[in-house]
Amino acid sequence: MKKKKNEEKCMNCDDAVEHLYTYLDGELTGEVEMDVRTHIEGCSDCFGQFELERTFLRFLEARTKAQGAPEPLKRRIFKEILLDRSPDAK
Repeated sequence: MKKKKNEEKCMNCDDAVEHLYTYLDGELTGEVEMDVRTHIEGCSDCFGQFELERTFLRFLEARTKAQGAPEPLKRRIFKEILLDRSPDAK
């Protein structure tokens, strides 16, 4: 019995998980990205892992954006930059 083209290219769970972070970062080639997406959409275990990782990355992103430097530190850095640019600095 001849296999269909899609059946030959089916990605397994190990392969999908191996590509998960590059998939989430949008760094995969079109074909591999499609294979990972197809696998994740059809596999509840991998979809759960995908959701967990995606949520974690979104949390980290939000947390790092929210965690700005304290105001005194910002002022000190700004002053250092201005002093470094002044003609008297050297």
